[in-house]
Amino acid sequence: MGHRELFVWIALGTLLRLVLAVVVTDGVLVDDAYITLRYAVNGAETGALVYNHGEPVFGVTSPLWGFATTGLALLVGRAWLTQATLGLGFLLWALVVRRVGIVTSEVAGPGAARLATAFLLFTPVFVDNQLLGMETPLVVWLAIEALSAARLGQIKSAAIWTGLLAVARPEGVLFAPALLFLGSSGRGFKALLLDLARPRTAALILAPGLLWIAFALHRYGTVLPQSMLAKSGWNSAHYDSIGTLANAWFGVARLTFAPFVDYLPSALAHGLTALIVAAVATVAVANVRAGTTWSRAAFGTYVLYIGFYLVGKGATEASWYAIPSSALLVVAATPLFAALPMRTAKVLTYALAALLTAGSWAYAERRAPLLQSYVNGYGACADVLESRGPAAPGESVLIGEIGVFGYRTTRRVIDVGALVSPEVLPVKNRGVSLVEMAQEFDATWLVVSDIALERNFYPSVGQVWNSPEEQAWLAEARLIARARDKQLLELAP
Repeated sequence: MGHRELFVWIALGTLLRLVLAVVVTDGVLVDDAYITLRYAVNGAETGALVYNHGEPVFGVTSPLWGFATTGLALLVGRAWLTQATLGLGFLLWALVVRRVGIVTSEVAGPGAARLATAFLLFTPVFVDNQLLGMETPLVVWLAIEALSAARLGQIKSAAIWTGLLAVARPEGVLFAPALLFLGSSGRGFKALLLDLARPRTAALILAPGLLWIAFALHRYGTVLPQSMLAKSGWNSAHYDSIGTLANAWFGVARLTFAPFVDYLPSALAHGLTALIVAAVATVAVANVRAGTTWSRAAFGTYVLYIGFYLVGKGATEASWYAIPSSALLVVAATPLFAALPMRTAKVLTYALAALLTAGSWAYAERRAPLLQSYVNGYGACADVLESRGPAAPGESVLIGEIGVFGYRTTRRVIDVGALVSPEVLPVKNRGVSLVEMAQEFDATWLVVSDIALERNFYPSVGQVWNSPEEQAWLAEARLIARARDKQLLELAP
């Protein structure tokens, strides 16, 4: 696969994302992306990377992405930050595809490179996640560059990429075994370990992590984001476990190309899971028989990645974590791609590109109304608050969806999910209702959806109210704003 053809493919894939972002999704991001953007705006305006002013809490999953978006906020300002974030994601994914295309062409031929890039550019799970403005393109780019450098024996370059990867997301350390495998090819582990033990190489690997540790301990008092502590420290029943075969079965699908498999009709979900598991098994056999160091390292890391999330989180929320594992599986599949005749690979590439483009478009259109409702509803509540002028002393808002709401208001937010409000965690562990929580934290405002009220269930808490008295109290609260299914209640008029 020549550089010119690769450039054309990347241009077409980027154009698809741009059109979907502008025409279909109207530039809408999703919850976690807006959380990071609020950190970025505060960091650019005040120099403090915080969610609420004066509260040293770090709730961003990726420290490196948090700093990157803060840099964007300094460059383009708040008005263009969403567009700049999407643009950076497009650029990083283009770099991912470029590197995968070049290396795959070298190790498995141009036919394999065409198929690999077609999957990466047009598969719905890759396109959809990138449109949401998340940090995953950064994680995948760093991982691919680290693997590529290690393959060429460029230990110092691999050390730099690996060090950054560990700060891009905590699970970045899972790529270290693959780098060891690649870096030791033909030389033995002893020689590689001696290389890694050299002061300059070790410093390159450890420097980003040590800098982050020093910064985080000084600024926040903890190295890991409080969001991770909150997710692992409460209501474990919310998260699937590997305790049943069914959860492990669906977990593979959630983490590989089909993050929302459990929302499908049962027969279709099981059929799709069976297809993915069979594909993983086929890729494994192909790597045993005819794998390259490049593909085997990718497959080994894929297995580690899947195992890590199945055991550690049970793969709930896997929609954000499916991207690195899926990209690794595409790279690991290159022996299968290479086995195809050139003409077959070329025809299959164009057919796949057309089919996957249609799938990406349909998937984006289906997701767009849900995302737009989320933005319109919670955004409208935030806009109403901002229209009232500066916040009064002690004014606070209790809410479970802090993304776009927090990005569009300057008010202090109390996060029901405890991602940026660690003080909520002990209260959550007591199993209190939403009303009790609002009263305990003396919230001025409560933002909740009608669906949660009707079903008497609020995911971040478990219950909206526990008694008829609480329901009556909530019904008497003054309704200030309502958009779609979201409403803003004044609790302390």
